[in-house]
Amino acid sequence: MTGKLIATASGACRHTADIASISGTLTHQLNSAPSLVIASYSSLADQQAIVDELPSYFPDSAIMGASTCRGSLTMEGVVAFGEANLTLWGLCDNEGGYGVGCAALNGDTVCATVTALEIALDNCGRSGELPDLVWMHAAPGSEEVVVATIDDFFGGDVLIVGGSAADESLDARWSCFADKVIDSNGVAVAVMFSSYDVSTSFQSGYMPTQRTGIATRCEGRTVYEIDNQPAARVYNQWAGELINLEHTDLPVSVLGSSTLSPLGVAVGDVSGIAYYSLVHPETYTQDLALTFFCEVQEGEELTLMSGSVDNILSRPGRVANEAIFHPDAGEGELIGGLVVFCGGCLLAVEPRAQEIAGHLNESMSGSPYMGCFTFGEQGCFLGGENRHGNLMISVTVFKETG
Repeated sequence: MTGKLIATASGACRHTADIASISGTLTHQLNSAPSLVIASYSSLADQQAIVDELPSYFPDSAIMGASTCRGSLTMEGVVAFGEANLTLWGLCDNEGGYGVGCAALNGDTVCATVTALEIALDNCGRSGELPDLVWMHAAPGSEEVVVATIDDFFGGDVLIVGGSAADESLDARWSCFADKVIDSNGVAVAVMFSSYDVSTSFQSGYMPTQRTGIATRCEGRTVYEIDNQPAARVYNQWAGELINLEHTDLPVSVLGSSTLSPLGVAVGDVSGIAYYSLVHPETYTQDLALTFFCEVQEGEELTLMSGSVDNILSRPGRVANEAIFHPDAGEGELIGGLVVFCGGCLLAVEPRAQEIAGHLNESMSGSPYMGCFTFGEQGCFLGGENRHGNLMISVTVFKETG
């Protein structure tokens, strides 16, 4: 074998010539034409040009992707961060089947998600079959519905992994695409019928504290009351007075200051130890409600979580280890993986972002991977629960069947 089964290529992407160069680098590394190509690109790049140009370099491949916050991560670290950039991840699997689809949400998330899935399944000739994995990207805002719809479509028996499209500064310059369809408010999916063993891990890098309360009044992504008290006031006290509420004009964003102290909702437990999906506080509203990037259900218990920069940086390596040694991972050789890392976490550790690759490289034993920095993360917990969360990390690995 002269090439790899999985490879990545990345670099600055200011001109169409850069797309050609990065595509050529990926092709040169691979054993054959890729079955699937996933693109992760800065919102500063010419997004339409990427979608238009890639099929000419990968005419026999399923192609999809989404914009990312700042840039992407590979074994070489972060490349061309903060400028127009593009990373490509390619997988060769002549014995598998891979299809992609994209649809505009247009106010009907369920219909759009079903449409994208049907297109993807039809493209690889596997309609009516259950894929090993559904990889998804969607515009921020309705990811819970996307995940639930995919679950319902396949009868709740499929791994769902992915990340929400992102941009540089929450200006809604994000996009996702599949084949030649791109949308700033859409959902894109890849269905993977893989001949490789596929396993995944989905975790937060945070620990629960003793501060808990019940969401007693909420609607969608807004919590009005915790324990029948104004939610922002309760959270602000729990988090050590992030904002001086008596001397601050509301509404006010706490997106940056709350990154190391989000709230968690217990999803399940292993040997009596709970695992959590995180919700990232975004804004204290005029009436002291608290908004998030995730839905909270009335009656759910909210727990103040605690994180640190060091733990956020090292967590991807530990998540990778869990994916690699998962009971479903198989005993074959690791050939590569995909990583989803929260964009909010990235911004909290950005001066040290190059360290993330060091931890992952050790765990991945030199196997290639691509990481995208997202404004929401989707994954499957240990108990089989597919969820959308904030400030989360997922690692999905591919192994040759033993």
